[in-house]
Amino acid sequence: MNRLDALKYFVIAAEVLSLKKTAARFSVSPQVITRVIAELEEDLGEPLFKRNTRSITLTDFGEAFVPKAVRFLQEEEQLFGTSKNAEDELCGTVRITLPSYPYFDRILYRLLTALAPYPQINIEWRTGFDILKTVNDQIDIGIRISKNPNEHWIAKKICALQEPIVASPKLIAQTGLPKDMFELVQKFPVGNIFNPNSGKAWDWCIGDLSIPLANPSVVTTDLKSLLQAVLAGRIFAPITHQDCQCYLDSGELVIVFDNHEIEIWSFYLYRPYQTITPKRVLLVYEILEKILTQSIR
Repeated sequence: MNRLDALKYFVIAAEVLSLKKTAARFSVSPQVITRVIAELEEDLGEPLFKRNTRSITLTDFGEAFVPKAVRFLQEEEQLFGTSKNAEDELCGTVRITLPSYPYFDRILYRLLTALAPYPQINIEWRTGFDILKTVNDQIDIGIRISKNPNEHWIAKKICALQEPIVASPKLIAQTGLPKDMFELVQKFPVGNIFNPNSGKAWDWCIGDLSIPLANPSVVTTDLKSLLQAVLAGRIFAPITHQDCQCYLDSGELVIVFDNHEIEIWSFYLYRPYQTITPKRVLLVYEILEKILTQSIR
């Protein structure tokens, strides 16, 4: 147990009376907070908190221990704080992974513009649909399209995405309309994004049901290209409302099925749980959250 970290965890937990909120403050999992505080209690020989399934409260010993821990941390800050340079903490590389999604080049432009006052922060911008491992690939921040955030993420939901199956009136005039989703994938020209993990097109997902595409007519690694294939009258494909709404309004595309067969995804901005999160990563995360919230509707 790192006693310094343990005291920091304890002081914040005593303030907010929530292990989950304490974990979020330090970018670690709640299990880490629980374990470290339990080890601190064992080291002290006294319980610091009373726990139930919903909340924690300080014991009498914990109440008395709070000011001692605060004084110790203040002394530690005075001792080591002068050796830290704020400029040094806002330099280095921040690695960001995200899917190849339309308009994200503009997001990068806005991010780099916002980082103009911090020329020592370097950005690695890795686009693609393959899921990079946060540890092995040293990923600091990610943007993902997912149903639910990963349990190992500190995640911010940016917006929900509805993804109807759409086609051009020209194609529908040639093929007719399928009676259901299964007939569509079996007998009609369809397409989707390439899944690098399987080497095939991603399945179509309807609720909890995955429908594989046995013989897709178009497979691409780029969402903009998939949209163009639909506009060209070549395939039926799932396209998010954000990307196809203007074509639905103009009549260039139509929705094939009712809303009950539309898959709903979400955009998540996340960073992995870490014992220490550098200030440059927290700064970039905060800037990205503002940009994405303003840009993606």
